[in-house]
Amino acid sequence: MLSTSSRLHTSVYATLLSVVLICATVHFTHFVAPFLDGYSTNTVTYTALIASCILAPPASILMAVYSSKLIKIQEQLLELATTDPLTGLLNRRAFAHRYERESARYSRTNRPLSLLLIDLDYFKLINDKHGHAGGDAALRILSQHLRETSRFGTDDVARWGGEEFAVLLSDSGHQSAMRAAERLRRQIETLKVTFNDTPIRLEASVGVIVCRKGESLEHAVQRADLCLRQAKDQGRNRVMAFPEDLPAVDSDEVSVA
Repeated sequence: MLSTSSRLHTSVYATLLSVVLICATVHFTHFVAPFLDGYSTNTVTYTALIASCILAPPASILMAVYSSKLIKIQEQLLELATTDPLTGLLNRRAFAHRYERESARYSRTNRPLSLLLIDLDYFKLINDKHGHAGGDAALRILSQHLRETSRFGTDDVARWGGEEFAVLLSDSGHQSAMRAAERLRRQIETLKVTFNDTPIRLEASVGVIVCRKGESLEHAVQRADLCLRQAKDQGRNRVMAFPEDLPAVDSDEVSVA
């Protein structure tokens, strides 16, 4: 079934295509009519006009419907290739493409780029208590919250794996990234999640980094993950970050301040 918007687009496309086909048929017929012996130009033109008026609309509708379905299938394939099926957020591959784009823009414009790595605390206990269906429900609700609170066209949110999420903040330096991370941590802490009429309490640890020019996503995630692990080690449900002026080091020498 086509949506209301798709039906409208199909109708407009079919109407325009019908007009084009009719006009093209009439002009072509009027051009070749003088070369047809035994028929007047007007007779041939009027016959072609009537025939095209009868045949063009259904042909145009079929073509428009087919085109609309092809577009819909392409959109569905693109969605399947770029989104996580459980949460509807970006998957790793799509997030990597966004990171490359924003990293290149950062190098050109010198406008900062930050990365948050969010991991739900004690998620195994949620699965043990509520089952995997309860855990999935919690992930979906959290994902919806992350999507709704992100800045449209500016932030990118992905499910990085399991109960871990990645948020890419464009035009955000150390201070703004820390504020965003702390705001998200507090919101997650108070997020209302229920499963089978039973409340599920969520808490999250967040690792924050300011990306470096030319830094690969792999290395950026590695640094953010070190911050995340320190947040876990220091009691969970907290935000940890590299300082804004941390000097560049090799991946094997990365340390958290």
